[in-house]
Amino acid sequence: MAKNIKKLPFPDWLANVDYELVLNTEEISEDGEPIGSVETSGKCIFSEKAKRVIDSEGKAIILNGKVIIKGDIAPSLKTVSDGNITINGRVYEIYVGNRPRNPDGTIHSTQFEVM
Repeated sequence: MAKNIKKLPFPDWLANVDYELVLNTEEISEDGEPIGSVETSGKCIFSEKAKRVIDSEGKAIILNGKVIIKGDIAPSLKTVSDGNITINGRVYEIYVGNRPRNPDGTIHSTQFEVM
């Protein structure tokens, strides 16, 4: 049974929150600012849940929620872990981003943990 599944269905009925996303590229200028960015908007799944994590420097960071967007929103970028997302008029900073894959290797969704 599992060998027949190629793509997992995305729960479109849960994507009901508008977002505006700005992802920064990995390249930086001489001043240390990102050279370019990818901007997109649409509908997402947003789950507000406070969670405390400790970063590599030992500082406590409070994560405010998780954002899930259908598909690969920035195929030109290698990583999707730097930028800002605006949801319900509030700007969140992206703490970590990932792209889970379908069994056939395609990108299922883009996920962000935001602070």
